[in-house]
Amino acid sequence: MKPVLGTGLRVFTVLRRVAARKALHRGALGPWRQGLAVLLRGTGSLREVAERAQRRWALRLGLRLLMVTGPQRAVAERALLRWALRLGLRLLSVTGPLRAVAERAQLRWALRLLMVTGPLREVVERAQRRWALSLGLRLLVILLAVAGPLQGAAAEDAPRRWALVVGENQGLSGEERLRFAEADARRMREVLQEVGTVPPARTMTLLGADAATLRDALTRFQTRLAAEATPRDWLLLYVSSHAGDGSLHLRGTELPMRELVDFLKGAPVGVGLLILDSCRSGLATRLKGLKPVTAPVMMEASDLEGRVVISASGADEYAQESDALQGSFFTHHLAVGLRGAADASRDGRVTLEEAYRYAYARTLESTLVSPGGVQRPTFRMDLRGRGELVLSEPQHARGRLTLDVKTPGRWLVVASESGALVAELEKGEGPTTLAVAPGAYRLLLRADEGYLERSVRVPLDGTVSVGGEPLEEAARSRLARKGGAGASLLVAVGPSLTSGIVAGLSSVAGLDVRLMREGWLLPGVDASSLGFTVRRGTGNGVDFQQTELELRLGAGPHWKHGAWTFSGTVEAGALAAFQSRIPNEDARFGLEPLALVTGGVRLDVRSRLSMLLSASAGGVVAKRDTGTALVPRASASLMVGYAL
Repeated sequence: MKPVLGTGLRVFTVLRRVAARKALHRGALGPWRQGLAVLLRGTGSLREVAERAQRRWALRLGLRLLMVTGPQRAVAERALLRWALRLGLRLLSVTGPLRAVAERAQLRWALRLLMVTGPLREVVERAQRRWALSLGLRLLVILLAVAGPLQGAAAEDAPRRWALVVGENQGLSGEERLRFAEADARRMREVLQEVGTVPPARTMTLLGADAATLRDALTRFQTRLAAEATPRDWLLLYVSSHAGDGSLHLRGTELPMRELVDFLKGAPVGVGLLILDSCRSGLATRLKGLKPVTAPVMMEASDLEGRVVISASGADEYAQESDALQGSFFTHHLAVGLRGAADASRDGRVTLEEAYRYAYARTLESTLVSPGGVQRPTFRMDLRGRGELVLSEPQHARGRLTLDVKTPGRWLVVASESGALVAELEKGEGPTTLAVAPGAYRLLLRADEGYLERSVRVPLDGTVSVGGEPLEEAARSRLARKGGAGASLLVAVGPSLTSGIVAGLSSVAGLDVRLMREGWLLPGVDASSLGFTVRRGTGNGVDFQQTELELRLGAGPHWKHGAWTFSGTVEAGALAAFQSRIPNEDARFGLEPLALVTGGVRLDVRSRLSMLLSASAGGVVAKRDTGTALVPRASASLMVGYAL
């Protein structure tokens, strides 16, 4: 066995020298290659370990080989050497001319091994397996011991990502309350943590804050960055709120946008990105030190350094929201783009250029016919270098949904349980992969009449591909403009129960019909309703029948949270009451004014169908024999609604 031992050591030495020359030629090595180079340069204890392993293996196999002599012994030794060389090549990942030479040698030895049959072949194969397990475990321990510290050091040197996310629905006094600014902030935070490689530990979220609170958060975040950040890190600052005249409008206070830009420029990071989803936020991109860049953005190779500001609208444009998207147009399209829709190169990564191109085009398209006017996102940067900045890596998401339909079209991705719209995207030619949370989804493809639908479930750490399978017909979903004059109509019908206004009639049952409109009317008022109710009841103790017709007009705010909508309205109207079947008396008629305060909650069951529960309290100015009196009145109704 000395030839085997000597030849094995010579092969090991050749591999070590070749790998060392390849490492020297390549220069900078990754953690694994660095560990491998250290392993191959070892000659002391590592060589002794290999020699002892070979000697023990030779001793165990020696008794079996004693029975083999002559040509068969030589064939067996060459077969073992061939197998050892093949295992070494796989463990050490050697490539190039050396591997080609070894493969030709393996082929020659394999042909000779075919001559070995019977018990000898089984003995050789069992010995090979035992020796492979013993030597493989020792090499694995050595490699882990060497590569572990190198990988840890490389991880410490890797650039880290930081994020400060701000959302505020309330602006200055007299401004319409936003409905989805805080929801947009939560959506952006989820995208950054799921596919943007920003860990929760380095993410600060601020919802519902005034200028002083935001200014304090900027100071605290700046202090932490000064202590922990490095020039290789990058920072993203996202703000969704009211804005105007160069300032953010936060809960009745103002914060100059210049302070955000100054914070971004003073942060001790290599790359800083500011995203403003606010009306007239384009003013921030005109501030000193930022150079304009017209769409589309073109960036070339090398390291990207400096500062970038992206605003959802121009300096004289409104940032708009969408009821159907449950958020602003810009943030929705940006988030969908980061989840993979903007990956034009289909490499599993979304760069700054790709994300801005996608968000710009889709926001412009979505607002072309909007009552609020066309919205054009703007892009400004002050870069000391040029290059690509990877904003997200959808390929590493815990769930992935691939639309593998060749034909282009507009797709909606809706969460089955909550009914929330996850993505609305215009898919081009070829497949598109989106990073989504594991769960059940409804996929809708817009057709000539309505949508085509299919239900899928995305597994944990898995991918679902939707190909050319037939899609079922689905009802057309409504799309309304958010935060402006666009409106949606809803008709609802259901039973109601109301307290009586005359003695002997404690309650009256009826049928409630309402036409409700969701859309901006006045600051703080974005919901209105027209109600008509028919009731009929019979007196207790006194024999009479009363029929009531009630007409009401109401207005007030409403709030959306996923599939739920909460509303509060002030209603005024008139009540017409008819009394008949009164013993020994003629029928009576009265027309009285009424005023009510109504609270309601609506659950969207399907794309157009919903359930509504409302309760009202107020009073009716009723005529009595002694004069006019204010009679308290309360009612409740349960209705089924249908969106028009």
